[in-house]
Amino acid sequence: MEAKHAPLKKVRVADTVVQACYAHAFSTEQEEVMGLLLGEICVAKDSDPYSDVGSDDFRSSPILYKEANVWDSWVVQRSVRRSDRVETAPEVLSGASEEAERCTEVVGTHTRVIGWYHSHPRITPYPSHVDLRSQLSYQMLESGWVGLIFSVFYCDSTQRNATSIHCFRTGPGETHEMVELEVVPISQMPLKSPPVIDITYRLLQTFRTEVEAAVELVRQRCGGMADAVEAARGLQDAQFYTLNKLIAEPALLYLLRANDELETKVVALENRLRISK
Repeated sequence: MEAKHAPLKKVRVADTVVQACYAHAFSTEQEEVMGLLLGEICVAKDSDPYSDVGSDDFRSSPILYKEANVWDSWVVQRSVRRSDRVETAPEVLSGASEEAERCTEVVGTHTRVIGWYHSHPRITPYPSHVDLRSQLSYQMLESGWVGLIFSVFYCDSTQRNATSIHCFRTGPGETHEMVELEVVPISQMPLKSPPVIDITYRLLQTFRTEVEAAVELVRQRCGGMADAVEAARGLQDAQFYTLNKLIAEPALLYLLRANDELETKVVALENRLRISK
């Protein structure tokens, strides 16, 4: 088997990426969200103990497979926003590639776009037929393409809220194949420096762009009718208010508290340094 066709066998995801993806997934209960995964894909060799069994010159033959390390994510603008489906425009990949180049400079390790993630609000994390077809289209470009699904706002059989992550690939005949997933500390990734993950800024910027694009679409389809445009802008203001309450204000509160804690630690360290002298 050629390396370019080797299947994905295992994915290691940094804990910081999981936190960022969950923050994105929990930002809306009504629609699926989507983003891209950044990192590296490595080709490895395994041996097949059943190759040439029974022959005089029995020996194991190498089998190629791929493993992925994911250390960053990128929130993308959606072209389709529905509760059971999400899509993005092809040109979005170019923007993510630019982010991968910037990430390379920060972490000191070559970084590229290697996968995608999306949310399943109120349903299980298993991929739909649409998900499998989307995954297959990506795998035609990169056989080791990573697919992650984050299930949120879902109640299990015990009526308890449950969240889960599912890693998958599309097998022969558009079948669903699970891929081994391991969440590891960012410190265990092969990086010289950790990436800067500013999920709050990315979410606000992307959502604002999506809402403004939706208002512009209404204006174009209605021929600039005043009532339709006014209604769309009213909805825009309501969504901006929700984003502010749901994302911006909690982030600001967290930063203020974190700043107070850091200032306290700085004072304590300065006192210890003064005493040691």
